[in-house]
Amino acid sequence: MRKIPVDFTGVRVTALLELYLRWLDSRDRHPILGDEWARQAVDRLDFDFAQFTSLGIGRFAVGVRSRMMDDWVRDFLGRTPGAVVLDIGCGFDSRVRRVDPAEGHHWYDVDFPDIVEIAGLLYPPRPGHTAVGASVTEPGWLDSIPRDRPAIVVADGLLNFLPEPDVRRILTQIVEHFPSGEIVFNITSPVVRKQRERRPVPVFVKFGISEQWFPGDPRDVEGFHRRLHLAEVGSPGDGSLLSRSPLYYRLLVALIGLVPAWRNAGWILRYRF
Repeated sequence: MRKIPVDFTGVRVTALLELYLRWLDSRDRHPILGDEWARQAVDRLDFDFAQFTSLGIGRFAVGVRSRMMDDWVRDFLGRTPGAVVLDIGCGFDSRVRRVDPAEGHHWYDVDFPDIVEIAGLLYPPRPGHTAVGASVTEPGWLDSIPRDRPAIVVADGLLNFLPEPDVRRILTQIVEHFPSGEIVFNITSPVVRKQRERRPVPVFVKFGISEQWFPGDPRDVEGFHRRLHLAEVGSPGDGSLLSRSPLYYRLLVALIGLVPAWRNAGWILRYRF
């Protein structure tokens, strides 16, 4: 089958990086996420994924956070009839296929138009699924999404790459668009920002990728809107999910946990509104 050419720069490259890390996880003997769609997608894209080899250890953190978010989405849909799912900055993620929502739950994937176009070539159409080609930082991106149903909104690997004013505006728009729901996303703390300043990630430098938002505490987000309330804090070092990872990685996570400054370097967060 003919490969699909990809020529990205900037933040769009993170869609390829996240896909690559899910693909690596799928190849592990005991995968955390086990996304078979990622394996097929990597094979279809004409891109040199070997550029990401040095970041391969990131597959464990990506596996944990994606698995946790999948579970949160399933939990929400199981107790919220008629709810919709909004996956913003979805990239080439196959989450809708992993979660496999029941009939009556419509799913919207939102990302740049060129990413949505390529994703449409990678994955077959699915009933109850709509892809929206739009930037979440531009006006009107929510216009095509129904506003009369509860929603769970996923931002997996997105918000770190936006400035705080944009994050605040996006979360406010979401809260005011839907009658009720949840928002789940991952984020890293200022500890990581200091590390990046001392030792930039070569792949990020090469492609012009910039991380911009590093909140100091998950509670800070509650100040963005009076209806936002922190419901759950997960960790990329979640022991129950990492039990399937290699011993060397579990030891590394344990060592990191002994350093107070690094113990809360990143979070997987769930908010209710």
